[in-house]
Amino acid sequence: MSKNDISLKDAKVLMVDDTPANIDVLRKVLVNEGYQLFFANSGEKAIKIANRALPDLILLDIMMPGMDGYETCRRLKQDEATKNTPIIFLSAKNQPEDVKEGFELGAVDYIYKPFRHEEVCMRARAHVKTCVLMKQRERLFKDLRNSEERFRLLAHASPIGIFQLNIQGQIVYTNKKWQNIFDLSETDNINEAWLQTIYVEDRETVQTHWENSVRNQKDFSSKFRTQTSNNKICWIYTHITPLCYEGSQIEGFVGTVEDISEFKRAEEQTTRAKNAAEQARIAAEQAQIIAEQARIAADSANRAKSTFLAKMSHELRTPLNAIIGYSDMLGEEAEDSGYESIIPDLYKIQTAGKNLLAIVSDILDLSKIEADKMVLTPTEFVTTKLIENVVTTIEPLIKQQNNNFVVKNTDELGTMHTDYQKVAQILLNILSNAAKCTRQGTITFTITRRQINRKGLRSSDWLYFYITDTGNGIAPELMEPIFNAFLQTDNSHTRARDGTGLGLTICDHLSRAIGGHIYVSSEVGVGSTFTLQLPTQIPEPGNHKGLPLH
Repeated sequence: MSKNDISLKDAKVLMVDDTPANIDVLRKVLVNEGYQLFFANSGEKAIKIANRALPDLILLDIMMPGMDGYETCRRLKQDEATKNTPIIFLSAKNQPEDVKEGFELGAVDYIYKPFRHEEVCMRARAHVKTCVLMKQRERLFKDLRNSEERFRLLAHASPIGIFQLNIQGQIVYTNKKWQNIFDLSETDNINEAWLQTIYVEDRETVQTHWENSVRNQKDFSSKFRTQTSNNKICWIYTHITPLCYEGSQIEGFVGTVEDISEFKRAEEQTTRAKNAAEQARIAAEQAQIIAEQARIAADSANRAKSTFLAKMSHELRTPLNAIIGYSDMLGEEAEDSGYESIIPDLYKIQTAGKNLLAIVSDILDLSKIEADKMVLTPTEFVTTKLIENVVTTIEPLIKQQNNNFVVKNTDELGTMHTDYQKVAQILLNILSNAAKCTRQGTITFTITRRQINRKGLRSSDWLYFYITDTGNGIAPELMEPIFNAFLQTDNSHTRARDGTGLGLTICDHLSRAIGGHIYVSSEVGVGSTFTLQLPTQIPEPGNHKGLPLH
């Protein structure tokens, strides 16, 4: 394989047809291509498999009972996870209007049945290759954007001035720190103005060395004084070096400047005090060593934390998600194949994986929040669908403690435009806490929608989620710090259960991130009520106006 060839060995192809014989023919046609093959005999199963496997190509029959191929294609294109997956229709329907409808729904190709094996192979290969190339291109673009953003942030946050010269020695870029050091702004004619800021006795020497360095394309370092508009004199250290890209000719120069006034003053004081007591000198050296060690330790800690955040998500979440996904797939296959005896064990594997993933996710989520790296993904969704999914997920845990679960939808709930996953995470976390802290009691989940009118501001719709339990309640002294990290309201009780003490902390941060609030009221021996208030429309970043109180 040449370096320009694209490997399709790991490409995934989903084949959808209600006729087993057709699936078998397609399998025999494509098996030698080296693809990972997936099969579905209905539109409903195809959508489930597509969301789980994320194939690179879907071969879709049209005439199927229940959900036909057109409707299946329409739903796949509406789903964010599968909307870009190429779809090829394979059908005996060969009228122009059939083909037109297929392409209008988003298909990339249309093959008539009966088909020629070579034609299917060639077309599938072409579209799989295109899909793989598009994914590779997107990854490269993302890497490039990340690299550019890292450079921009590093340059902006740098404690020293950074600048760039073209091959003629003219300044083409400066960061904010460079401009501050020379007391200049972006509107000034920097190439002329910066020399004028150099102290008159140093100017000619600096300019001569600078020009010689550019002419000879060599490194240049210098210490000199500048005089700002308010006649303040500062000592500056600068260094420039030629800029080359992968062994090419010199493209220009890059350099740094640093205000060393404090250093120079310290140096002068040291010179004047060179006859001071030896003990003072030793103490100063020790202090300098300690400061350097502290700086190195701080840098090491920061690098370790960044490395941890970067690697933990892949190293822990990826294999855990694989375990959960494969156990789910094996469960479905065991159920379809009649191996009922191993299904409970597969369920235990999946449950353990989910529990461990939840703990890891809590720790990583808190780390992301503290590092201000939490990303919000607003989408439009029906609120009742969210409630149904949350209830379906949490109900087994509530029933496990012999609790009654009451869900009350008092009003028409409408839709929300916010981060679906964050809202679900908050609700599931609070409901899970209620389930763990209540035995043989009642947990009530009430949802209402209200319009809030505030003087001088436009009215807005809000959703109120009330989660009430009949557990032991929370002691008054724990109410104020309840949203602090690693706090557990009852150590003896919660340590017998899963928990890190991070759940409510994360919920509090997430609710604020999407414009809402969480409140809690509790009475020992009676129970607790957690109230989550969320706007139906997520506020613009930096535009959280604050929200309605109880």
